Amino acid sequence: MLQPTNYAIFRPLQAPRHSTLGWLGTLVAMLCAGTVSAQPSSAPRIFLSVNAGTQMTSTSFVDNVVFTEFLEQANFDASYAIASSMSFDIGGGIRTGSNLGVGISVSRFTIHDAATIDGSIPHPFYYQRMRTIKGRSDNLTRDEIATHLSAQWFRPLSESLQFSIFGGPTIFSVTQGLVTAVSFDHVYPFDTATFASASTGEQAKSAIGVNLGADIGYFFSDTIGIGALVRFSRGSVNFLSADGGDLLVNLGGMHLGGGLRLRF
Repeated sequence: MLQPTNYAIFRPLQAPRHSTLGWLGTLVAMLCAGTVSAQPSSAPRIFLSVNAGTQMTSTSFVDNVVFTEFLEQANFDASYAIASSMSFDIGGGIRTGSNLGVGISVSRFTIHDAATIDGSIPHPFYYQRMRTIKGRSDNLTRDEIATHLSAQWFRPLSESLQFSIFGGPTIFSVTQGLVTAVSFDHVYPFDTATFASASTGEQAKSAIGVNLGADIGYFFSDTIGIGALVRFSRGSVNFLSADGGDLLVNLGGMHLGGGLRLRF
């Protein structure tokens, strides 16, 4: 006699309800935490950024130049104050892993500033009788280009919001206008002297420093977004003073910027 067929064996297998709820609970916890620890294999691998911003850090230094005048030692101090100003930055890179990447960016900071001059000039008739002069030299250029190499760590905060930190070496190339000599006027009996003009020249140097920073981007689509950048970089160079000495000058500083974000 034929036995009734058990059609239950043909029903699709279903996951237990408690298993599904467990996965949902895990997903909700991750969303509440505000982060996703890893990207899928299809996540964008190439990232680009274009920023306009401000080099926030001002730099000052003093160059003391010694020279001979009327068979005595004369000197002047040229004091430089490099103020904060606009800067521009463009960069990009590639992800090497789910949350890791390497990048390169180039920033440029240019400003035309002035140096204040305080000098001591010997008297042509009396030994060790110094006369003071004060003046100013305008239109001295500071042009600083920094190439930042970095390792980068990404932390997505949501599908649209992405945060990253980065750091690495920076290659600085800087051109600086410097006062090389001063001229003065005086009339008989030559007890006083006045500043007349300054001679200037430019020096170009390169140096290696470091950079560290963070970036956050908000994406309107899978490809296009906007973001903000903060980076601190530091390096230094020794320029040659007009009297043959070394002139130590700091490079870089705090940079804030924002602009376009792209990822592919």
